[in-house]
Amino acid sequence: MKLVSSTLITPYLSLLLTIAREQCVHSFTLPSYTNYLNVGHSSSSSNKGTQTQLLAKKQTGSSLIRVPNENKTKPEQGKKDDTESNEEIFGTKFFGGSAIKEELFDAGLEAQADKLQKLYPPKQNKADEQDVDTMTYRRFMDTNAFPDEKARILAQRLQSVINQVLYISNDDGASIGKSIYSSNLKWDTPFSKDASSRIPLDELTNALDFYKRMDLSIISAKSLSDDNSKNVQQVEIKWEISLLWPNVFESRVLITGSSILTVDSSSSDDGTPTILSQTDFLDQGGKDGKDIIQAISAQLQPRFWDLYHIGMTPSAELMPRLAPQKQSKGLFGAYDLFEIPSRLVLQPTVIDTGGRATREAESIPNHAFSSIIKTTGPTAQRYITTSPVEVAIRRTSSEEKSKSIISWNIALPPEYVSYYDEMSLLVSDEDKEIGNEPTVSYVFQPRRLVATIKYGGSAQDSEVTDIRKKLYDQVIKDGLKPKLGEDGRPQFFFLQNDTKACFTGDGGLGMAVYEWRPKSSDPNEVGIELEV
Repeated sequence: MKLVSSTLITPYLSLLLTIAREQCVHSFTLPSYTNYLNVGHSSSSSNKGTQTQLLAKKQTGSSLIRVPNENKTKPEQGKKDDTESNEEIFGTKFFGGSAIKEELFDAGLEAQADKLQKLYPPKQNKADEQDVDTMTYRRFMDTNAFPDEKARILAQRLQSVINQVLYISNDDGASIGKSIYSSNLKWDTPFSKDASSRIPLDELTNALDFYKRMDLSIISAKSLSDDNSKNVQQVEIKWEISLLWPNVFESRVLITGSSILTVDSSSSDDGTPTILSQTDFLDQGGKDGKDIIQAISAQLQPRFWDLYHIGMTPSAELMPRLAPQKQSKGLFGAYDLFEIPSRLVLQPTVIDTGGRATREAESIPNHAFSSIIKTTGPTAQRYITTSPVEVAIRRTSSEEKSKSIISWNIALPPEYVSYYDEMSLLVSDEDKEIGNEPTVSYVFQPRRLVATIKYGGSAQDSEVTDIRKKLYDQVIKDGLKPKLGEDGRPQFFFLQNDTKACFTGDGGLGMAVYEWRPKSSDPNEVGIELEV
């Protein structure tokens, strides 16, 4: 295969950046919670919220590439759709599954899939609440991500409104009514703003006219003041935006950042807080967090391994690597030092019963998957890929004996995070019978400082032990402090850059793709977590 000449790529990239700089980088904001009222304008009070009617196009929340036509003739009662029943699941021969659909049927997983199809699951009876709690992760109730109630409620309302702005719903004809943004809002953002935009919600809607797809999720929120008696407070919200860029390569751009909101809880008549000011920052926007070109330029370029494996999967949302805020490596340090922004991950675990002989750490365990992705046929699905997959092998001691635990950190795409307030978890009885004590959970990870060394092998290679020692000695020599786990040992991990986790927005993790890359290219990394 002849690669694209760099002389062609460079002018093309320059043109894209020029367009983005002048007109195509749309402003992002976290829209406010709104009540759905009749269309109108704001009242004369300076702190009253404004109203808007959003008439721009919206996206479907379904993972189906071709949404079924409601007018299509349905099969007679008692008869199955032959197209569906006779269709072979594409890709199962290559990604560890069975080629026979009946062998993939699991009554427990099918029952759980019914719940996953509902955006907001109905409340359970009190008698069932205890069982539901063990299977459901309510992300807005996670105190690690949302430590105080005021910030939690505000973030949950914002996410609800964002979803209505971006996605088609049963309320599609309804107007976005009264906003809690002040009519005199002070708004400082690194994104461009259209002159016609009265409030940030308008600009969020304008973005849908340019990008092929746009998804936004609120990751965490906290009040910056401990004094809850004050009417005016500041709230910091961290977010992720996923963009499908309208270029030939359909580049997937992941932007992470934060917004500082000044909120007045006394200015509205109905008790709804009013946002007086908003300041947006980009994690990869330079020292002041305002350089949008720096944040997106590297993600617009065609990636070599995406071109090499052309047609295999869509471009992946790659984990952001931020410049350290305080620490720096030595002049001759043979490692990479960077920060990983706050994120929500899927974290399956198993006990390592076979060690290097079975190499369980090389692939994501079966119990981590919550759906099956169809990549062809009339019910083909659109899906999002994230990379890399992080693997850690750590020892845990108990009264009986010491165990080796393998855990995976799989980054969740913003589309999936924003889709559910509640995320379901399920480990089937069949997985439990294997005997390696499988577990799965969703975990919020705050900002992390890490150091890594490139390596071409796998997580359980014998050479990894020597690489860990080399990395540990170098970070100690440069004055960096390794972060210790509960067992008092340094926390090493392994980044599988040759692995893509595939998600559907409405179903979760459904497939994993393991790319072939030569060992000489050192595609993976051995890492250690450091004290921030």
